[in-house]
Amino acid sequence: MLACFGFNAFAQADVDSPYSLFGIGQVREKSMNGRLQGMGSVANAMFGKGMINVENPASYAKIDSLAFLFDAGFYFKSSTFSTSSLSEQSSNASFDYVAMAFGLTPWWKLSLGVQPYSTSGYTMLVNKTLPDIGKTTTRFRGKGGLNQAFIGTAFKIGDHFSLGANGYYVFGDSQAETTLYFPDSSYYIGSRRSVDVMVKSFMVDYGLLFDTGLGNDMSLSVGLTYQQSLNLKGSQTLFIRSIEEDMDTEVEYVIDTVAYGTSTTKLTMPQGIGFGIALQKNDRWAVGADFNWTQWSKFARQGHTEGLTDSWNVSAGAEFTPRHTSISGYFSRVTYRFGGFYEKGFVRLSGNDGNAYNINKVGVTAGMSLPLPRTLSKVNLAVELGQYGTHKGGLIQERYVRMNVGISVFEHWFMKRKYK
Repeated sequence: MLACFGFNAFAQADVDSPYSLFGIGQVREKSMNGRLQGMGSVANAMFGKGMINVENPASYAKIDSLAFLFDAGFYFKSSTFSTSSLSEQSSNASFDYVAMAFGLTPWWKLSLGVQPYSTSGYTMLVNKTLPDIGKTTTRFRGKGGLNQAFIGTAFKIGDHFSLGANGYYVFGDSQAETTLYFPDSSYYIGSRRSVDVMVKSFMVDYGLLFDTGLGNDMSLSVGLTYQQSLNLKGSQTLFIRSIEEDMDTEVEYVIDTVAYGTSTTKLTMPQGIGFGIALQKNDRWAVGADFNWTQWSKFARQGHTEGLTDSWNVSAGAEFTPRHTSISGYFSRVTYRFGGFYEKGFVRLSGNDGNAYNINKVGVTAGMSLPLPRTLSKVNLAVELGQYGTHKGGLIQERYVRMNVGISVFEHWFMKRKYK
C-alpha cells in the first residue's frame, strides 16, 4: 500500500538546483538503502541477511531464506546556493524509497519496490540589454522528474557466486519552459516556449557478487554491476505562445498561440559499470569501497547528444557495532557509520572567464542504526554534508546538509510458533 502511495509522492519535483536543467535532471543518490547512505553510499560489494541492496541485485541472494524484509525512507535537504557575491537558501523534503524482499527458495530471492530516478526543479532569470530594444529578461523554469518501479531477482551459484538483475519500469514527466520579457518596452510582446516530456518505458541492470570466508567470522566480497544502455520512449508536447505577464505578480494574459503539437520522443540512456570490494566480520564491523563510471557522453534526446561528459565517482565507508549481543547496554547494540565520496559530474560549463569547469560533488557522511526492542528491525539515520559545483568563472556552488530517516523491518515468516 505504501508503494502505491509512493508513486504520487515521487511525481512531485523536490529538487531546487540550477544544474537540474541539464540532461534528465539530478540523478538520484547512488544508494537508496538507509544503512549504506551513512557509509558514503558504498553498495557494489555489500550484502547482509537483513539488507535490501538494490544497487547490486546479486546481493539479494544473501538474504535470510525465511525473512521478509521491508525498507522505507524519506529525506530532508537544506542547501545554500552561492556565487562569489550572492547567496540564496533552499530546502525540500521528500519520500525517498520503499522496497521489500523475500526468499522463494534457499537459492532464489526476489525484491520489488519504487524509488525516484531523477528530479528537476529550478527557476533562473537572465537579464540582458540589447541595442534599440533595451532590457530583456529570460526566465528558465523546470519541474518534474522520472521515477522507477522495479522487480529484482537473484540466484545463488555454488558456494561463492551470486547473480542478479533488476527490471525497471521508468515513468514520469518533466516540464521545461523559457519565457522572454521586454520590461522596458510596450512595443514588444513576450513569448513562452513550454516542452512537456512524458516517459513510460523499461530499463535493466545486472549484478555479480563473489564472497568467500576468511576465518574468524570474516568474509571478503567483490561486486560488479552493469547498467545497460537503452532507449526510453515516451511523448513530447510543444506549446509556444505570445503573452503579457506581470513579473512581480506572475499574472499572465495569453495573447495568441504560435505553435502547438505532440510527438513521440526517445531518450538514449547511458551504460554504466561499477566495481566494489568489502570486508565484513559477522555483525561486528564492515568496510567497503566503490568505483562507478557512467557514459553520459552518449546520452541523447531524439538521437542528438547534449554535450554531457562521462562521469565517475569513488566512495568508501565503514560501520561498527560495539557489542551486538549486549543485553543491558542499548548503545552497545547501536551501529555507527561514516564515509565519504567524490564525484566527477556529467555537466561541464564555460565560465565568464572563458574556461570550462566540471560540476563536481564531494561530501562526507555519518549515520547509525537504532535497533527496535524485541525484534531484528531497525531505524536507520544518516546525514550527509556536501558541496556541488564551483564559484570559479562566476558559476554557482551548492553547499548542503541532507538527512535521511529509514525504517528497516526484518520479520520471519512460514515459521510455526511453539509455546511451552
